Amino acid sequence: MALDPRIASRVTRYRREASKLLAKASERVAVPPPAWQLRNRVGGRWEEIGRQQFDFLLSEGLSPEHVFIDLGCGVLRGGLHFINHLDVGNYYGIDISPDMIAGGFAEAASAGLSEKRPTLRATDTFDIDFGRKFDYGIALSVFTHVPWNSCFRALANVSANFAAGGRFYATFFPGPDGPERFEPILQQVVPPATDRVTTFGDRNHYHYSPADFERLAALVGLELTVIGDWGHLRGQHMLRFTKPA
Repeated sequence: MALDPRIASRVTRYRREASKLLAKASERVAVPPPAWQLRNRVGGRWEEIGRQQFDFLLSEGLSPEHVFIDLGCGVLRGGLHFINHLDVGNYYGIDISPDMIAGGFAEAASAGLSEKRPTLRATDTFDIDFGRKFDYGIALSVFTHVPWNSCFRALANVSANFAAGGRFYATFFPGPDGPERFEPILQQVVPPATDRVTTFGDRNHYHYSPADFERLAALVGLELTVIGDWGHLRGQHMLRFTKPA
């Protein structure tokens, strides 16, 4: 006996909705790529660069009570150091890749740091609105991979979500300010690194002039200090953006 057309329509609709729910559930429990593969995706030099950014921010005054945001946190190359140092619940990280976020949670658990309750989010818009104001933050090897307007969006979000006096740090590959910016640059490295990076004015890997970030800082209401060479193995320079009191 054939089903009433109205009932058949409902059954079809319910099946469709159930399929969508099952697909979403499977995405949530999907196993991320292995740790070694994810670590390689963030550029290698896991131990050296992870420790270097942490030591640098310690020298800049980062304390356990500070609320911290890590833009482009990846699988916590620096994040593991920050989570361990900060008070419970004070570490936040974002990344464009859901695989990296899943891998970040796995890295934190493997290091015995889950009890520190790190908050991680996948976002492609630099969304750092977690309902808290941040005191410190970093974007290491992020502005080296994104165009100017993405840097603009990231810094606008920093300005909106940092406490007065908060400090945000970002690395960049240095380049000239004029039309010559469009010539490729073979960036310098610090031994023992030997893998020099060629950068471009209009495609990945990007280089920028300090004046580019001076303009952006003025547009979003941040104060800029160009720290410059801080010994990064691949030649990235450092910027400090401060939210005015």
